[in-house]
Amino acid sequence: MHTQNVKTAASESTGRWGTDPKSRLECAIAEQRAYLLELCQVWNLQLSENDEAEEVCNILCAMSKNVWNEGVTDWHTDKPLLSFHIVQPWLQAKAQAVRLYGETGKAAWAYANKSLKDCMAFELAMFRLEA
Repeated sequence: MHTQNVKTAASESTGRWGTDPKSRLECAIAEQRAYLLELCQVWNLQLSENDEAEEVCNILCAMSKNVWNEGVTDWHTDKPLLSFHIVQPWLQAKAQAVRLYGETGKAAWAYANKSLKDCMAFELAMFRLEA
């Protein structure tokens, strides 16, 4: 999946995943694993340095979106409970991004991780307002 496809994958996957929580979780886990494999193959595309950085960042951001959008199993606790199987590939992606892409991977991870933290904080605040 190339950069332009990563942006549409999340919206397309929501449509095909349906509303069944178990099915959605299984699909999100599969997508996380696919993103991790894709991340490890970006260097094979032999992109320019800027294009490679954008591709790595887009994949990591898509993975972080899956963590906060599909990975939270319970917002009712002090800290939201997360599905290990969705978070695990996300954490593995950090090691792979740094190992394969060096400072570019580290910067992309930092950006995606900050986005994840910001989104989680916002979602938690919205949940508490509704409760």
